[in-house]
Amino acid sequence: MSNKTEWWREFFPGPWGEAIQAHGYPEAQTRKEVDFLISALELGKEDTILDIACGTGRHCIELARRGYDTTGIDFNRSALATATRAAIDAGIQPRFLELDMRDLRAREAYDVACCLWTSFGYFSDDENLAVASRIFDALRPGGRFLVDTVVTETLFPTFQPYLWNWADQARTTRVLQECKWDPISGRVETMWSFVREDGHVETAHSSLRVYSYRELHTLLEDAGFHNLKSSETGTGGPFRVGSRRLSIIAHKPSG
Repeated sequence: MSNKTEWWREFFPGPWGEAIQAHGYPEAQTRKEVDFLISALELGKEDTILDIACGTGRHCIELARRGYDTTGIDFNRSALATATRAAIDAGIQPRFLELDMRDLRAREAYDVACCLWTSFGYFSDDENLAVASRIFDALRPGGRFLVDTVVTETLFPTFQPYLWNWADQARTTRVLQECKWDPISGRVETMWSFVREDGHVETAHSSLRVYSYRELHTLLEDAGFHNLKSSETGTGGPFRVGSRRLSIIAHKPSG
């Protein structure tokens, strides 16, 4: 994959990342999301956890605050610096590693892995499968991997070509998303326009492979996982067409 198509290298350190690092997410939202993780993965305090594409580390930090042994990886040095400062301020010590998920080389080092907020699917199909395979290798026998993402069954019922939102909870930056679905590549191509309070506008591009439920299920099985269980992200209820997001928990065989 060429540097030209590696959109995330500019997107996350750019205006999106600046807004998130400056103002973050509501603490109540993070606590609720971690509650879901603990319940869905049936986490025990002895479990070692790998958070893939951890960003500013909000889930790692909340998990560590609750006594879990947590490591977060991300390619974004600036986001990891924010995560490290927040962990120090909180008086806790999750580990943060600057690492592209495609370069993960750990072997049987973790009991649990998670990839949250649609952080899976940045790459080509072959690379996405390779990432899932590296996560499989990083888990101990009997380990669990949770993928929280959108799929076609969640995207299509509410798909809109134009969306206005706030980029941050302080509402300092408005963002327009101009979305196009490419049925051949199975990707959503989005042009983002960030409009600041002073009227300054910055743009960025993203390209996400949006799998169908069946495609994602098959990809995880091809990576070696079995006993896949699905639910609606956040609620833990049954996954259905129109759910906001999908969570799949994939298991590594015990022996």
